[in-house]
Amino acid sequence: MARPYKKPEEKLSAAGRPAIAREALDAFGVDAVIHHLEEYSSLTKLAKDVGVAFGALQNWIESDPERAARVRDCRRLMARKWDERAEAEIRKAKDQFELNKAREIAHHYRWRAAKIAPEYRDKKDIEMTGKDGGPIELAEKMDDATLRARIAELATKYGFAQKE
Repeated sequence: MARPYKKPEEKLSAAGRPAIAREALDAFGVDAVIHHLEEYSSLTKLAKDVGVAFGALQNWIESDPERAARVRDCRRLMARKWDERAEAEIRKAKDQFELNKAREIAHHYRWRAAKIAPEYRDKKDIEMTGKDGGPIELAEKMDDATLRARIAELATKYGFAQKE
C-alpha cells in the first residue's frame, strides 16, 4: 500500500508565511548588507537587489540585536559621509551656476543624512525632566499677591512702564 504524500515542512516567519525572504537575507549576510550601504546604496535599493520586500529587510535587520547595531552604526557613518559629500560638492563649484547646482545636490545629501542619523535633523526632540526623570518641581511657589509684586519689581528694574 502506498504511503500518502506528505508535504515537507517549510520554515514560517512570525506572521505564519514562508520565510523565503529571511533565507535569502541570511544567505546574503550582514557583511554584504554593510558593504552595500558603504557604497552609498539605500536600504530600498538593497532590498530590490536581494529580491525581498523593504519591510522584510527591515524586519531581518531588527530581528538580531547585534546585526541591528552593526547596520545602525554603518548608517550613522554613512550619514557623516553624505554630509562630507555635500560639502565637497559646494567646494568644487567654479561659478554661480555650478554653486546653485551644488547647493541643490548638497541639500539632497544632507536630507539623506537626516533620514539616517538624528544628529543631522533640523528638529531635535528635547525632553526636560526633574530629578531622576520625574516631573520638574518649582523651587518657589507664589501666591497672586507675591507674583504681582515680583512682576512690578522686574518691570521697574528693566524699565517697563506699569499700567495702573
